Amino acid sequence: MAESDTSRRRFLSIATTAIGGVIGAVLTVPLIRYVFFPVGRRIVSDTADAIDVLDEKALKPGASPTRVEITASGVRNAWGVADDVALGAAWVRKTESGELHALSSVCPHLGCAIDYEPARSVYTCPCHKSAFQIDGKKISGPAKRGLDRLDATVEEGRVKVTWRRFRPDVSEDEKEIES
Repeated sequence: MAESDTSRRRFLSIATTAIGGVIGAVLTVPLIRYVFFPVGRRIVSDTADAIDVLDEKALKPGASPTRVEITASGVRNAWGVADDVALGAAWVRKTESGELHALSSVCPHLGCAIDYEPARSVYTCPCHKSAFQIDGKKISGPAKRGLDRLDATVEEGRVKVTWRRFRPDVSEDEKEIES
């Protein structure tokens, strides 16, 4: 009987260790996934997709530009998710030929908000007096380049703009998109 007691104890010892190991593994996998969650995944989502800004019918060919707020419906940054995040604004218009143009409302000089003067058909910066043509080309002022173009499309009658942030106070060649 002594021999069967030792084999039973040995079996129970091995079984208990195996069950403990399985429970430990089951609890460790979610913990490891939690700690390494953002690794290798797209953890920031806010400006990669085109954002719906207005109805295409609101834009008349040759009319003054319309200022639109660009708001992302959801922004994800690692573990956090925020809803309705204001990214910036753009000036959107249709040319006489019906081509869609979108310009960032951020001054390329130092980042002030650009206004539009319909009487003169120019964009102006109230901070340092830069001025830009209706197509965004620089007229005067300290800005080193014209207004930055944004990608704009029309899908199912809605104007969609892809928001980008550019480096301020650099030339056209150096304005690479900020991340």
